Amino acid sequence: MWRLICKSTLFVLTGASAATKFNVTITPWCSDSVRVQIVPRDSHASPLPESALVDSCKPGSSVSISLGDGPLVNGNLRVESSVDGQLQFTRISDGKLLFSAATTMRTSTVEQNFWAANVTLYPGDKSERIYGLGQGEWTGGSGCASGSEHVVPLERNGHTVDLLQRKFHVSIPFTYSSAGYGFLFNMPGYGSVSVGKQGVGGMAWRADAAPLLDFWVTTGPQSEHTANAEPIYEHYADATGHAPMLREDAMIFWQSRLRYVNTTAALNVTSHYAQLGLPVGVLVVDYYNQVQDGDFQPDPRCYPSLKDLSSSVREKINASTMFSIWPEAKANSAEFHLLKSKNCLINSDLGGLAMDTTAASCRSIIWEHLVKPRYFDQGVTGYWLDETDGEGTSGGDGNHGYDTSLGPAAVASNLWVNNWLRTFSEPVLSEGVAPLILTRGTWAGGQRHGIVLWSSDIESTFEELTAQVNLGVHASLSGIPWWTSDVGGFGCGKKQPNESPYMRELIVRWYQFGTFCPIMRTHGCRGGADPEPKPAEDVCYHGNKGCAGNEVWSYGKETQVILERYIRLRAAILKPYVQQLAHNVSSRGVPTMRPLWWEFPQDVNAIGVDDQYFLGSELMVSPVTVQGAISRQVYFPAGATWQNFFNSSDVIAGGTTKTISTPLEVIPVYRRLHHSEVAEVVV
Repeated sequence: MWRLICKSTLFVLTGASAATKFNVTITPWCSDSVRVQIVPRDSHASPLPESALVDSCKPGSSVSISLGDGPLVNGNLRVESSVDGQLQFTRISDGKLLFSAATTMRTSTVEQNFWAANVTLYPGDKSERIYGLGQGEWTGGSGCASGSEHVVPLERNGHTVDLLQRKFHVSIPFTYSSAGYGFLFNMPGYGSVSVGKQGVGGMAWRADAAPLLDFWVTTGPQSEHTANAEPIYEHYADATGHAPMLREDAMIFWQSRLRYVNTTAALNVTSHYAQLGLPVGVLVVDYYNQVQDGDFQPDPRCYPSLKDLSSSVREKINASTMFSIWPEAKANSAEFHLLKSKNCLINSDLGGLAMDTTAASCRSIIWEHLVKPRYFDQGVTGYWLDETDGEGTSGGDGNHGYDTSLGPAAVASNLWVNNWLRTFSEPVLSEGVAPLILTRGTWAGGQRHGIVLWSSDIESTFEELTAQVNLGVHASLSGIPWWTSDVGGFGCGKKQPNESPYMRELIVRWYQFGTFCPIMRTHGCRGGADPEPKPAEDVCYHGNKGCAGNEVWSYGKETQVILERYIRLRAAILKPYVQQLAHNVSSRGVPTMRPLWWEFPQDVNAIGVDDQYFLGSELMVSPVTVQGAISRQVYFPAGATWQNFFNSSDVIAGGTTKTISTPLEVIPVYRRLHHSEVAEVVV
């Protein structure tokens, strides 16, 4: 039997099982939410000083306490113990049991002095659908995607997900249940989650090595309909941190390719865009801009003045300049000995040592002494933080993770990535500048660092494009609102030449998809001649040859006309819409890319649709991802009337599936009409 004890603002349950005795602390943590921490009484492991949660969220105003065997109540959530020692989580507004939680803790076989912790959720509604868990499992690739690309259904029922970050697999231990609750497994080390199949429900979470068991639970307020997911995500943003406002430059088109080998190459591209009068918000200089990772300075022989470069880019096209910085230092790099002497380097990473910024002193050294004077003060305020998914750490594609100042990888590896991100985001915010950070990895709470997540090094194929469409929805449903892919694909594996009919069709279809993504960014290294060839001995190549062009003029004049149209559309029509969405993201934590059921929870036919999505609340997007397709089926959810985004006279009633004509220049996008607008169309 559990006993409820009041300790200031914390409420501690003590009890015993056949295996061991526990102290269970339940803390009201944001409205309608609680944090649960379970520690064996004989534990000698120290709690981690960090987690995914922030402590700025105040408890809900309606917290009430009943002593003895009574429940803990916070807003619309009640927590109480059952006779068999499980914790039961109930929604007060309708009395529905959300789930019961049973825990076990045993001595870890992975790390000494830590615990193997498990929590099993038994659902109150076995028909619940589970969403979230990050972006991954769509490829079995290593290094580059390998041709195994496939669509990962938005519903996670029946899935088992490894919780360690790896290349292509950004695991975020947050789930939303259609039963009306959110669950965060606040454990940053090795582990997994297995989600019950359809009709079974529930989840089994495992941490292989931990000082305690830590999780957070939320439900919607009493005033909300239980099918409304938005309050769950508002609470999640309150608990883990709100995304700062997206920089305006980031709302329109980003130009990038592998690589702009020097200032001249970057400014030639900038000048060409200026001549075309095309709106570009961000110009990106990719990796190998330094002689060695760990120099913390682009090669001065190739980029003699970052201040002149960033100023010229701003003057010519009014865009931010972004440079790539990798989180490793090679032994012969300029700052290796400084970082090593300050205990800021840890286990191996791609031929060097990984940087450890889990210590505040290391974050300060990297920003104050290296990044700020050499980049930020020179006008480069955007940072591409590549390699943030652990690729190459201690061998393999992140199979080990990071042994940091916070503990061994098995216990705390996932805390590394958000600390690396905050090394750049927090100082930029303190300077009064909106952060602009592109990353290949993140963990729960990463949104508070102002990041844009992208889906790594992917193939330039229609199969890959098909797999990408709902990855952004997965990210949004995991609390990461700003997402993009390499528009056109990076070029891994199959490298179709730019002039091939295949690549020309693919780039158009990907631009269309990218235009209606939260972030529109092109990148790649594909087959064809380098547009600015240099002698093989040119130092600016740093041993890496160039790639074919990846600018709008790189695919022929007919293709260029279509690509230009979508770049202009993004800036002229969609930017105000994205700006409004960004305000909602920062203030309320709402997703940017949403499944159809999000907007139409009562329409059962909207459930399970994986090839359409909403950008914001108004625009329903149905990308074309099949080579040679000149039509595709589109489902129009019931309860609304739909107007073609490109043809206002094309109006379709909801609750129907239509075959829509999709010639190469067309992507099906429909705007939801409100009652007054429908009346105007009818008149």
